[in-house]
Amino acid sequence: MIIIKHIIKAFVVAFAVLVFGGTAYAYNVVNLPETMTFDEAFGIFSEEDISRATISNYSDRRYIDLTRAQISDFYKNMKDIVLYRQINPVPFRGTVLNLYTNDGKAHCYYSKSGVQIGLYGDSNYICYAAKDEDAVYMTNIDAVYRDSQDKIYAELLYRARGNDFLKLPSESWGIIPVKEAAAHNLLPYELTDKYGKNITREQFCTLLANLMRVVSNYASIEDYMEDKNIIYFGNYFGDCQNRDNSINTLHALGIVSGKSDNRFDPDGLLTREEAAAMLTRVAEKYMYISTYGNLNFADANSVSPWAKYYVIWVNENSIMNGSESKFMPKNNYTVLEAVITVNRLYKVLMRTLY
Repeated sequence: MIIIKHIIKAFVVAFAVLVFGGTAYAYNVVNLPETMTFDEAFGIFSEEDISRATISNYSDRRYIDLTRAQISDFYKNMKDIVLYRQINPVPFRGTVLNLYTNDGKAHCYYSKSGVQIGLYGDSNYICYAAKDEDAVYMTNIDAVYRDSQDKIYAELLYRARGNDFLKLPSESWGIIPVKEAAAHNLLPYELTDKYGKNITREQFCTLLANLMRVVSNYASIEDYMEDKNIIYFGNYFGDCQNRDNSINTLHALGIVSGKSDNRFDPDGLLTREEAAAMLTRVAEKYMYISTYGNLNFADANSVSPWAKYYVIWVNENSIMNGSESKFMPKNNYTVLEAVITVNRLYKVLMRTLY
């Protein structure tokens, strides 16, 4: 079974080299998986493929060479570690393990951000990093470097910039705001191939929770809730088992509500007026908002009474606009529209807070 596994991996690598001009990736560069093992992320499936290894430090610009025994020990212990995809604006920091393959290429694992495999727009990078116990094991890289007495002065730094994994919408008017959203860390990778689809209630919760995390400068929405001492219940809704935790957190914050007491309808589609309400409620967590305006859309009578305040506010602040003098409150909301409006709200909040 192990032999078959490596034959399959070797075939994938060979195919990637053929298709992508000599860059050997063990994964689909069009749709990156949520997780990969260490050897898959590196594209190194045999210890014999490693010609040399070093550990360097980004801050002091020094490095050490590893012995063959150390290389063997590191690879055997790390090759099957599961790494998780993340978007990282600053992957180049801390201590880094550099593996050099027989073709002369460098493959790097940064202890603070993982395997940096390419760009995600102009400012960010796609990385794969370990979590939990595996992340603790990766601190061995720091320990080996720190304990070494023979450090060589030189700058060893490799940046994978040959591929940009940010997928852009086909609509020209959406390209710039999507790039901005990616640069602000507001755009989850898994939404980048769904721009033209209608966004689900769960997906919009994910976008908004991530917005709050970024604006508040927290590692996760869970950290935000813990720091604010806000209690929330996992799987509060009966139809949200094993769904994104943003649904639970945003419900506890009063930003979203269910279709009934125990049903959220996570796969249900979002209307424009529902989106306006959720965006406004997020804004209320950071700033005082008020409006004394009126609905000036030709279809103002189609806006639900409960939604009028929210529709007015998002329109006055240029977060959501209409088309041809209409707001179209009952229309479904696309992923592209959601990303653009979340990015607009981000800019409003940042101007207000900073």
